[in-house]
Amino acid sequence: MHFPLQALALVLLSVTGAFSDFLTPTYPPPTDLTSDKSLLSKAWKNITETLDGYLKQNQTSASGLLAEAGNVTFSLGMFSIYDPAAAKLQYHHTAPEVANAKQGVTKVDGDSVYKIASVTKLFTAFAGMIELSDEDWDRPVSQVVPGLAEYVAQTASDLDPVYTTQWDKITLWALASQLAGITQIGWPVSDALFVSALAAAAGSKESSDPVTKYGFPPQDLSVLGPCSNISSTAVCSPGDFIESIRTLPPVFQPWTSPAYSDEGFMLLGLAISNITGKTIDTIYREAIFEPLGMASSNSSIPTTDTQIARYVFAGDGSGGVLFDGGFTIPSGGLFSTINDLAKFSTGVLNSTLLPSEVTRRWMKPNAHTASLTYSVGAPWEIIRYVDPSSNGTIDIYTKTGDSGSYGGTAALIPKYGAGFNLLGASGNETLRSAIDFAILDLVTETVLPALRAQAAAEAIKNYVGTYASTDVNLNSSITISHNESTIKGADPALSISNWISNGTDVLASAFFDGVKPRLLTSYLKETSGEGRVAFQASTRLQTNSYAVGGVPGNGAFSGSYGVDGDWYYVDQQHYAGRGVNLFVFDVDGQGKATAVSPAAARVKLERKD
Repeated sequence: MHFPLQALALVLLSVTGAFSDFLTPTYPPPTDLTSDKSLLSKAWKNITETLDGYLKQNQTSASGLLAEAGNVTFSLGMFSIYDPAAAKLQYHHTAPEVANAKQGVTKVDGDSVYKIASVTKLFTAFAGMIELSDEDWDRPVSQVVPGLAEYVAQTASDLDPVYTTQWDKITLWALASQLAGITQIGWPVSDALFVSALAAAAGSKESSDPVTKYGFPPQDLSVLGPCSNISSTAVCSPGDFIESIRTLPPVFQPWTSPAYSDEGFMLLGLAISNITGKTIDTIYREAIFEPLGMASSNSSIPTTDTQIARYVFAGDGSGGVLFDGGFTIPSGGLFSTINDLAKFSTGVLNSTLLPSEVTRRWMKPNAHTASLTYSVGAPWEIIRYVDPSSNGTIDIYTKTGDSGSYGGTAALIPKYGAGFNLLGASGNETLRSAIDFAILDLVTETVLPALRAQAAAEAIKNYVGTYASTDVNLNSSITISHNESTIKGADPALSISNWISNGTDVLASAFFDGVKPRLLTSYLKETSGEGRVAFQASTRLQTNSYAVGGVPGNGAFSGSYGVDGDWYYVDQQHYAGRGVNLFVFDVDGQGKATAVSPAAARVKLERKD
């Protein structure tokens, strides 16, 4: 099922509930996001005006979370693979703590360098997609990270799966997909025992016996491994890190449940480096930053005054967690800008560095969470958004980051070839996180309906019309309309309102039984210029064909086919090896249809109006 619980309840109660359709776009993605006539451009103006109302006009009547946005520095930007100018749709705000900072940028813009925190994990996985083979992804991490194989051998004869992580069962793909089941934060300085013991050693009056105070027995700090007396990740070697975490018990058995793990991506970074023989810094630079022109992105600490002047410093202004470095970088240590993130995002959606089929395979869920609106990929955090303007489901492929004073989100929408990025900074970590999500909610609720509406407007312009044979002896024609389908309760879409093939009314035949079908995209051209776009004709009624007396079922099984039957019934009717529901349009360089070919009829019909 593709619905959140609220929408599912509506579907089960009403025959006219929402359709799920396919994961492909209802319409071809919009190509105009920035002109004065674009509905997306108008939506972006609404966003900027809303934020201006809170930030620049100092509205004293402002209420809600965004009323506190003035205390958070942030940069927000759009992008689109179909309209490059969309990357210029940006909004920036500089909070007083950054404006008055003793170092770094004092007014943020599209080239200001932020720490992107765990958005880094997306880059690490992408680097692996570029550098590794399928066989590499299926290798156990114990094969490629020294120290883990030794531990596997030591525990093989007396394995306790409750307390022993089975590193030989955890593949690199499991690490990238957050399905390894390993500890989330195994770094010793985060261990409550270690922190308490440090306080006691420092002579804290309230920590003379901090562990037993809370009911835990005393322990020798040596159980935390060789990094237990080191306060900075930068001075702990990768080998010591492995020795420190390898004995920690698992959270789940591998492939059981998604469980977020920073350590998983530290291990993944080490594995990629070991397999390729290159440092992770070199891989980021050579595999991603340089090919995509991301000149302001890096994984190293700035060393010159000129470099530092472009960085965003929040909190105490000393850098703090801004510069952690070392083997932790693959989990959350990269730096980037809104302009560079737009290049990265379009590079992913455009398959600039990967074959398109590999990108499509990568941008799919690997596991669900307990929520009907949230799934997990490698390492995508996939939000299943239901568009209130159409009831259609839109998947947003995101990766969020949250590290101390810094955070951000990359949000890619494959259905529209577009998306948005946000970077934020504030010494008030709790406020920054909350404001980040409030801004992202505002953008989502405004941008996604506008993208769909713009796509619909362009589809009407580019496809609606009559197409007919140029052979005067052949009575064949098709009329493409919009929202004239006879499928009750269906979301708006292009539709076939008339189809005459060699003098026969096909819609009245047994193939369609009087239904005027909707047209849903099944193939989008991957290059600019002239090409072809394919659609599948959807004839599924919003009802359950197995119900008695035509009453739709409302159970887990009886209701499922009425809600999302398209995926099951697609392409079930053929004539001479061609799907009756397949329609292929020829389009020019501006995306305007010039002809349509009903595949089963084996004829090309030219556009007449």
